[in-house]
Amino acid sequence: MNPSSPTAGVAVDYLIVGGGTAGTVLANRLSENPSVQVVLVEAGGEARSPLVQLPVGFAKLVAHPVFDWRYPQAPDPTIHGRHFVWSAGRLLGGSSSINGQVYIRGTRRDFDRWAEAGARGWNFDAVLPYFKRSEDWTGAPHPAHGQGGPLTVSPMRDVHPLCRNFLEACAQSGLPTLADYHGGDMEGAFLTVGTQRDGWRCSAEKAFLRPARQRPNLRVITNARVERVVFDGRRAVGIHYLQDGRPQALRAQREVIVSAGTVGSAALLLRSGVGPGAWLQSRGIGVVHDLEGVGQNLQEHASVGQNKFVNVPTLNSQTGLLDMLGHAWRFANGRKGILSAPAVQAMGLARTSPELAEPDVQLHFMPLSYDILPETVSTASATMPKEPTITINVTLCQPKSRGRVELDADGQPLVMHQFLSDSRDVDSLIAGQKLIDRLFGAPALRSLIVAPRSPEKLPQDDADWADYVRWKTAPAYHPVGTCRMGRDAAAVVDPALRVHGIEGLRVIDASVMPTVTSGNTNAPTMMIAEKGADLIRGRE
Repeated sequence: MNPSSPTAGVAVDYLIVGGGTAGTVLANRLSENPSVQVVLVEAGGEARSPLVQLPVGFAKLVAHPVFDWRYPQAPDPTIHGRHFVWSAGRLLGGSSSINGQVYIRGTRRDFDRWAEAGARGWNFDAVLPYFKRSEDWTGAPHPAHGQGGPLTVSPMRDVHPLCRNFLEACAQSGLPTLADYHGGDMEGAFLTVGTQRDGWRCSAEKAFLRPARQRPNLRVITNARVERVVFDGRRAVGIHYLQDGRPQALRAQREVIVSAGTVGSAALLLRSGVGPGAWLQSRGIGVVHDLEGVGQNLQEHASVGQNKFVNVPTLNSQTGLLDMLGHAWRFANGRKGILSAPAVQAMGLARTSPELAEPDVQLHFMPLSYDILPETVSTASATMPKEPTITINVTLCQPKSRGRVELDADGQPLVMHQFLSDSRDVDSLIAGQKLIDRLFGAPALRSLIVAPRSPEKLPQDDADWADYVRWKTAPAYHPVGTCRMGRDAAAVVDPALRVHGIEGLRVIDASVMPTVTSGNTNAPTMMIAEKGADLIRGRE
């Protein structure tokens, strides 16, 4: 079938490809206008599983073949040939339905950097109102927060006591405690807040899509895998997709909006003939538009941690039958305890050197530890020891290493990423490990530690630390950047999120970020969709 031929099928105003975090926000906002017809097409299914609604369910959802895309990564020579599956939610709500529910926007500098890179109108002051528009903050009133929006954002209902030790250790090491971290200044340590409602997960599906599905002008199609966007010349006019093995088509009278995620959106554009022309031709794909940046600029937060055996109970040592019954009772009677907790309860942003202009690492504290099994890194399997342990991880706020998304021989996405191809990232991670050592050595944590666990013996020089970093680096599940915003020749979309050189086609999701934010990426993705909806409606 000619990829540039017009498609048959039902015609609607807006076709949204991908019912994940961004797609569900767009479906809600665009369908607010009763005079337009909106169709949302999602490859996965509904998000009603108890595993999805229960906050602790993320431990079972990530890498689950039903709920997770499990995108394959080619072996990475910069981390000793290891590789991982790259998780992305494959259900309504996308990654917001399987993630750890940590709500972080990013720093002022993160967004100002976007504007400086050519994404005019995306500086911090310009995007802050969109964060606040989405939010229904349940904590004490604060000028950085919004109230009355669809997305419930809440302080933790039951903070693990060891989080206080972490915050105190940070303060003893010169890193202040932040009462709130949402106003653009995130240098310091803090208790995380979560996308939770009354102790349950509040995904984008629950917040945005569920209340909008009663509208007669919104149609949601699930279990429908979009194969390609269809063009009439240089204008996107529809999509072809498979549902129950049968080919289907839809036409768009106004726009096709691609919101399939950082890996999925780039792959869909490539399958549709939009991307580097020579590369597409080498794969036998007809070129609709030669756009060199599609699939390039892939970024991910490289993560490396250390853990210690401690002399107090932790979540590792509280997984027996009686413990689990107690956890269930606490959740049933007040939505408290481990079953209601976000993945990481305490965090921080820090500079590993006072000479740095901004924080270069994000700290993650967990009252537990887990191991990625060496023989199963391609399936992201993990095991958790039964002894009491605690962990501090660091992730790079602004990684310099880059990768790309390509297609395999079957036209499916393949991640080609080298986590540590830039030596500056190795240096920052080594400095981050030394910061972890200082935190573990602070009085608030030192009194708890019985023995080291990983590493069993601290490296003695930077060469040994570099080897440790290369063996232990793992993804943080925050990929961005493969359809970068900008005005230069390598940019994929302009600041209005329109694909360069194509009419009627936008990309709206985490793939448009020029650079990754300094923290978790789910909240910024919702912001992008909120602003994207206004751009489509001409309100910007």
